[in-house]
Amino acid sequence: MRVVYLIHSLHRSGGIERVLSLKAGALAARDGFEVWIVTFRQRGRSPFFPLDPRVKTLDLGVNDKSPLGGRRLRSRLDAALERIRPDVTVSLCGRDLYQLSRLQHAGRRMAEFHFSHSKFHSEYGGTALGRLYAGFRLRRFTRAASLLDCFVVLTRADRDYWQERLRGVDVRQIYNPLTFQPEQAAALEAHRCIAVGRLEYQKNFSALVRAWSAVHAQAPDWTLDIFGEGSYRKALERQIAAAGLAGTVHLRGHSRRIPEELLSASCVVMSSWFEGFPMILLEAASCGVPMVSFDCPHGPAELIRDGENGYLVRLGDTQALSQAILRVIGDGGQAALQHRRRLGAEARRTSEAFTLGRTMDRWEALLHAVAGRRA
Repeated sequence: MRVVYLIHSLHRSGGIERVLSLKAGALAARDGFEVWIVTFRQRGRSPFFPLDPRVKTLDLGVNDKSPLGGRRLRSRLDAALERIRPDVTVSLCGRDLYQLSRLQHAGRRMAEFHFSHSKFHSEYGGTALGRLYAGFRLRRFTRAASLLDCFVVLTRADRDYWQERLRGVDVRQIYNPLTFQPEQAAALEAHRCIAVGRLEYQKNFSALVRAWSAVHAQAPDWTLDIFGEGSYRKALERQIAAAGLAGTVHLRGHSRRIPEELLSASCVVMSSWFEGFPMILLEAASCGVPMVSFDCPHGPAELIRDGENGYLVRLGDTQALSQAILRVIGDGGQAALQHRRRLGAEARRTSEAFTLGRTMDRWEALLHAVAGRRA
């Protein structure tokens, strides 16, 4: 079976790029699969994450963001797919999604949506005009998704939402897989918390910095390292300096060593406004690191059992977030360390349901089912 994935590029260090690189390689290693990743604006840049050499790549060299980008993208995509002749084409829900139903040579059409359905309102709905725009974006997205053969989401909550709105489409839910499985769990002795994500609105790191002020007041020997880059860096630097946290909160930029960073941490914190299925929490769980997160839509509540493998707090409540972090930190004694280790051990058990093999078994079965359907 020939499967084509569509994505803007692979040079970024985001969760979607990481998961796609992993899944494409795992699928290409299975008997009977030929896997392609077609990008639009890779522009000769190397993929950020390792890519199995059995995965074939093609860059179309088109700026899909330009005013005429949609038309050019459709033309070049159709020509490329005519040569590749896929059985199934899978969109990662970029701008190509709006062209997918118009392509003549796409085979069966699928999409993976790596965000919550609330993404548009969470991102744009802060004003009356923004809410109108968010509604427009959601309706446009829904129309495009309604023309697919299959639509795959990451959480049960999103599956239920889209099944109500895409009545003629096969809506499935498949969790993302673990990107690594360390042999040993974190020792949880370091006085260090970490957070990982793009420095953008969605990740809401400004709330985490505010929460850390209260943490620092009670646990001044603990540090917070934030890994990622983005347009909010300067604003966060100013916020950190103004709060007097320059010696305890550090913006570490991109890292290719997230597994090592997790194994040397004692807590992972997520402050996002919205998520699809947050890989950093799953990866923390696999390392046996306690998780603290806002209960944002959607995903954290399907990983974190409050008080058992981490703490889940009300979205936007920075006081509750700081209190949850302090519960993980404890008083610095052996009882606090043992509490972290109990949380971490349960987190590690939680991660066992998300192995790459189990996930790819579900994907293989779904791709065969979709490809085998009659027109």
